[in-house]
Order: sequence, then C-alpha cells, then structure tokens
Amino acid sequence: MARRRNLIDLLDELAPGVRDAFIESIARITSSVQIAALEDAIRRGDTTAVLEIIRMDAEFFAPLDRAIRGAYEAGGEQVMADLQRMARGQGFQVSGFFGENDPAVARWLADQSSRRIVEITGDKREIIRQALEAAAERGTSPRNAALDLVGRVSRATGRREGGLIGLTEQQAGWADKALQELLDGDANYFTRKARDRRFDRTVAKAIREGRGVPVEQARRIVSRYRDGLLRYRGETIARTELLGSLHHSQAEALAQMARRENLRPEAITEEWDAANDSATRQSHRAMDGQKRQAGQPFTTGAGYLMRYPGDSSLGAPVKEIANCRCHVRIRVDFISGLRDRLTDEERRAALEAM
Repeated sequence: MARRRNLIDLLDELAPGVRDAFIESIARITSSVQIAALEDAIRRGDTTAVLEIIRMDAEFFAPLDRAIRGAYEAGGEQVMADLQRMARGQGFQVSGFFGENDPAVARWLADQSSRRIVEITGDKREIIRQALEAAAERGTSPRNAALDLVGRVSRATGRREGGLIGLTEQQAGWADKALQELLDGDANYFTRKARDRRFDRTVAKAIREGRGVPVEQARRIVSRYRDGLLRYRGETIARTELLGSLHHSQAEALAQMARRENLRPEAITEEWDAANDSATRQSHRAMDGQKRQAGQPFTTGAGYLMRYPGDSSLGAPVKEIANCRCHVRIRVDFISGLRDRLTDEERRAALEAM
C-alpha cells in the first residue's frame, strides 16, 4: 500500500469504519428498547416514561469510542514514523514509539467521549416530543409511533433500522416533512438527497395518478429515508471527530518527540495547509500557508483561534470545524535542536564527525 501523504489520507481511510461504529452504537440503543413498554407509555401520553425507556447511556457508544481511540493511535503512530523519516533526512536518528497510554491522552479521549455523547444525544427530548405530537395529529397507532421512534427489525440485519433515534432535530423534521409529502403526493419529495431512490418509480406513479402514497408504504419509504439521514450524520460525525482526534494525536506525538529529544518549540514549525477545493471555507482559505511555532494557535480568517484543524478548545464554533479537510504540515529543524542542547565542545565533536 502506498504511504499516506498526510493525516487527511488517513482520515479518508478510517472514516467509513467510524461511521459504521456510530450506526452500530445507535442500533445498540434501539435494540435495547422494550417495545411493549414504549407502546404503553405512548398510549398513556407519558413523555417522561418514553424518555426513560429510550436510554442513550455512555456504554451504548462503546463501538464509536473504540473506533475513535483506534484512529487516535493510528494517527500518532503515523506522525511518529513521519518524524523519524524527517530526522533521517537531516542525518539524525530519532527513536521511540507513540505513547497512546500517556495519562494526558487518556484524559483528552475521555473528555472528548463525554462531549461527543452529549452532542449526539442532545436532541433526543425534542425529537421525541415532536414525533409524538405528529403521531397524535395523524392518528398514528401507539405501536407504529413506537416503531417510528426506534425502527423496525430488518430481516436482513436482524436489528432495528429506520427510526428517528440517532438523528438530529433538523433531520427528524426533514423526515416528518418527507412523510407528509408522500401522503400528499407532493413532488418536492424528489429533492431529498438522502431518499432511497429504489422507491422513486412507486412515488412518481402515485403523483402522476393524482394521489398520495398509501400510508403503510409511505412509512416504509420514510424509514429508508431516515436510514439515509442516519448514515449521513454518521459520515459527518466520523469526519469531524477524526479531524480533531488525528490532529490532536499529531500535536501529542510532536510533544512526546520534543520531550525525548529535548527540542525547543522554536525548532518546530507548523504550517496550515487548506484543501483549497470548492468546499474549502473562505476563513480557512485565508489561512493557507500560515505558520506558527509549535504550541501557538492559528487564526482563522474569521478571527477564531485554533491549534489545529478540528480544534474547538479555544472557542472555534462548529462552522469552523465540521467537514473540514485542512491539515497541518510539520517541519522540525533537528540540526537547530541539536545545537540548542549540546555544549560547545559537543557541537565541535559532532561537526568533526560529519
């Protein structure tokens, strides 16, 4: 396999696995729900009970946490290998491996896991409230309302799919509108990019005949649309989380190497490299080529501070982070670092040996 050029290449390689780990985590949540209890709570109109029955505790997200941790370790190992190659190019030998078990790394990963779970589950209450209101307005049975929330068991996979749980509040709203479009025979349904196009002929036929799609068929179609939305959210989470994790592992690998080799910060230069494609943010395009000493933050075109792409620790908002494809180029002056830590006599001896 060809050597990866930068962390974005590694991100592209790892993103599908992290996306699938997110979907598996949601499947764990929905599969744990007792449908009879959920149906009964909906029948009684007890929203509090519904919220308690659909648990989204931290342990359900273990697959996602494992995938992110594995990516973090892979990023640190790649950066360390790149630094060793860079040192050899300057005539130096740098030894050692990436220390993924460092207490600071463990704390950072734990903090990121907690933050990530809060963000993923934050819309749960509002999604459930809106879904139950919509079900009441349409006269949906408690059973179908329960299955719309957590999904129906797929014969192919044996797990629940097509539910609202795991979506953002905005995505849940899109799914509700899509269902109404199908019931009304509204061609706006075809503008929805995450729809399952296998049903397009069925929907088009209903619209041509001036009628809506039958309710049970519409419900099946929307279930597949929700699957598409969940997959898209998983892809967004994967790329955003990997961006921050891989670049944090890069910074940590640099710090570990600098401590081992007694390198001063001024011997390490970091340069922001914008993707410079059609999707690049203007605020990041303006950063292309911006250089900083190790540990110093970059400044976005909008004025936010970021230690690396995907970093929100200094206050950068989601609009500066999500789906970013920038990366940081590293340059270590090992010769300068050697001069800094040797005595005059040691430097003369080193020069004579060259």
